[in-house]
Amino acid sequence: MIKKTNTKQLPENSKKNKKRIVKIILLSIAVIIIVLGVWVGTSAYRAVAKVTSASSSKNSLLSLLKKSSTTTLEGQSDGRTNILFLGEGGGNHPGAALSDTMEVLSINWKTNQMAMLSVPRDLEVNVPGYGYAKINNANATGGGKLASQVVSQILGIPIQYFVTLNFTGFTDIVNSVGGVDINVPQAIYDPLYPAYDNGPYSLFKLSAGQHHMDGALALKYARSRETTSDFDRAKRQQQIMEALKSKFLSLNFLADPLKVTSLLNTLGGNLLTSLSVNESYALWTEIKGIDSSNIITKVLDDSANNVLTDQTNELGDVLIPKKGLKDYTDLQAVAQGIFSADSMINTNPKIEVLNGSGKAGQALSEASTLKTEGYTSVSTNDTTKTVSSIVYNCGGTPTQAVANKIATELNAFWESQTSCGNFDIKIILGQNILIK
Repeated sequence: MIKKTNTKQLPENSKKNKKRIVKIILLSIAVIIIVLGVWVGTSAYRAVAKVTSASSSKNSLLSLLKKSSTTTLEGQSDGRTNILFLGEGGGNHPGAALSDTMEVLSINWKTNQMAMLSVPRDLEVNVPGYGYAKINNANATGGGKLASQVVSQILGIPIQYFVTLNFTGFTDIVNSVGGVDINVPQAIYDPLYPAYDNGPYSLFKLSAGQHHMDGALALKYARSRETTSDFDRAKRQQQIMEALKSKFLSLNFLADPLKVTSLLNTLGGNLLTSLSVNESYALWTEIKGIDSSNIITKVLDDSANNVLTDQTNELGDVLIPKKGLKDYTDLQAVAQGIFSADSMINTNPKIEVLNGSGKAGQALSEASTLKTEGYTSVSTNDTTKTVSSIVYNCGGTPTQAVANKIATELNAFWESQTSCGNFDIKIILGQNILIK
């Protein structure tokens, strides 16, 4: 006889209770996720609201959470978007709203290229509502919007967006990514660096070579100018911007909403931009894949073959166009043709470095230095040993300023030559390069 197993049946009420408990647990988990999501979203939205000057309709919470990648940036359909980056002291710094830095970042959507053009703060222009003044007064008079209008007028290109960052915000951004690695091309010794907490000046010195910079050091590196020049400083600022882009990419920083929200909250009133949330996201999505070696960098300055000249008047030491105070045609040619092969000034020529010093690796070392200065097309080779270094300029007027600059840095002679093969500039390193 087979015994029947006495299997206990759960009461109907117990089954219902068990299902109810499961539903409550699942609902609780869902509520927690939603609450956390809304908190992160709301926190990020509030953080964004602190830094954006765009209309609130463009920065709604749903817009932020959606992170639309289909947003079209202004100028994108025309093939080029221009963004003005303004650096100001802020806080209690003297001339807090004067733009210490003015960089125009241009994106060429057709060729997938970026270019940075530095506009000197001492350029004399007509600031609407103020009169003739140094261009850094535009930001102090009417903020990023007026500064964009003035820069657009003198360069002959539309400025679709602006980003304003003060010294504190700059320091916070560099620290947020753990600092940046910068190869300093030449030593800096500046006894006149401003020290607002410790008297009028403070000595700033920095050796040539590779440095890991936190926010405070990067700010000094970007601002120092007394013993170099405004134009050298502009190149250092471009160098830091490229290093920051690389660091953001390597850390995948902008893919972490908590990190971004934390940074935006920290920045608070230290950053202001006319980019909306969707536009910021779309911009990053588009430019993060552009190779840094494809970035063109140019500085408007008063060198022999550039477009400005220095002058002293009631405003102090100023820069004006070589063709006259109101004639910006040369500046516009540079800005409009920055992506063209026939641009008036070629600051990124093809360079060949030949090692005639007798010391192995010297050409590679010099090539590395040139690349940190923004010259992306540099080749190396060996040649017969020679005593003195020499720089040959084969690119004519567009590359003469670069050849002069390199010759000065190398304590070398320079001369024009009709052909350097496939290169615009040929550098022969002699034995004198080893004598420092």
